Amino acid sequence: MSGPDRGTGPGPGPGPSMLRRLLRAFEEAAPGEGLAQIADRLGFDRAEAADLAAYWVRKGRLRREEIGTVDCSGCFFASRGCTTCPDDSAAPRPALVALTPVRRPGPGTPAP
Repeated sequence: MSGPDRGTGPGPGPGPSMLRRLLRAFEEAAPGEGLAQIADRLGFDRAEAADLAAYWVRKGRLRREEIGTVDCSGCFFASRGCTTCPDDSAAPRPALVALTPVRRPGPGTPAP
């Protein structure tokens, strides 16, 4: 069977099983495994995987954290001739984005 509910083949958009597969992959991911690696492993288009991850962020099942700073002056690479950041100091700086699963408490476990 193909189609959006199976996560394969053409269809109008991501189906429920694709959403569940992506969330499960994040929950079971190896340390350091990111969205790109998970998308590749699942055979998902990376842009579509990003949309699926954004859904889980909105639902509170994944936490999105930007690691870094908007000021390059404290960056290790700034002193090494990095050319990644634009010259305009008001422009946003690149940051590492981490997506981590939010663990739901089990039965009988008090919520934090």
